[in-house]
Amino acid sequence: MKILITGNTGYIGPSVLQRLRQSYPQATLIGLDKGYFAHCLTNADILPECRADVQYFADVRTLRPEVLLGVDAIVHLAAISNDPMGKTFEDVTYDINLRASVELARQAKAAGVRCFVFASSCSVYGVADDTPRKETSPLNPLTAYAKSKIRTET
Repeated sequence: MKILITGNTGYIGPSVLQRLRQSYPQATLIGLDKGYFAHCLTNADILPECRADVQYFADVRTLRPEVLLGVDAIVHLAAISNDPMGKTFEDVTYDINLRASVELARQAKAAGVRCFVFASSCSVYGVADDTPRKETSPLNPLTAYAKSKIRTET
């Protein structure tokens, strides 16, 4: 089994990769990330279970079709999630978080990928009070990041 994890060097990527390695020890884990935080995963002290078997340092917007060859599942985490960055570079946020995500899903379908997991965000619900949120809770996106997540899901 081959699993592609986009955004694997980001905030939650290493934890997802570690969990996939535990759950699917025979799988080939393929990472695709721009690499802004790659230094955190390439030094000698990094836990081996957080490393991908194959790593592509590339922009999800320019994914080469051969990366998807033989891939069985995709866990799509790649996004601009920084709210100040999203406000300053709103067009780029939508380009990566919305357009590239939709294009990746299209390419995955065309390549015969059987499973596509898209990571949403609690930020789609806006500022929270002390009440736990459910997936059926009203949406109240306040940032470009949150809005791009909702648009991608719909």
